[in-house]
Amino acid sequence: MVAMSDKLKLSKRTIKGFDIIDITGDISPDASKDIVKFVKKAVSGKDKDLYINLEGVKHMNSAALSVIVQMVRDLSSKKVNTFFMNVNEKIMTLVKVAGLHNFFKFVSDEAALLDKIEKMDKEANA
Repeated sequence: MVAMSDKLKLSKRTIKGFDIIDITGDISPDASKDIVKFVKKAVSGKDKDLYINLEGVKHMNSAALSVIVQMVRDLSSKKVNTFFMNVNEKIMTLVKVAGLHNFFKFVSDEAALLDKIEKMDKEANA
């Protein structure tokens, strides 16, 4: 499943049952609306974790960030926990300036995600 707009590329994959949305390109306010549509279609069910990989994203402005905040709130109301990974320093600074560093949940990268999944597996099977 791949959606595209101006230089924005979205794709979904699954690792050990966890949905990961890979985003490449700059996130403008219009692009953020495309992301919301894509995520709503891509997320199936409730009570799960969703990981959004921003490794390919160099820039996001505050208007786009506010659209993403609303998406995270909507997903949260459906018991979907949204985590962001591979967030660059520029975007992290925007998140902190907006006072949202405690609102968003982060995983540093895919290796950290796999560690987290492994720990959950061990706890579930203990």
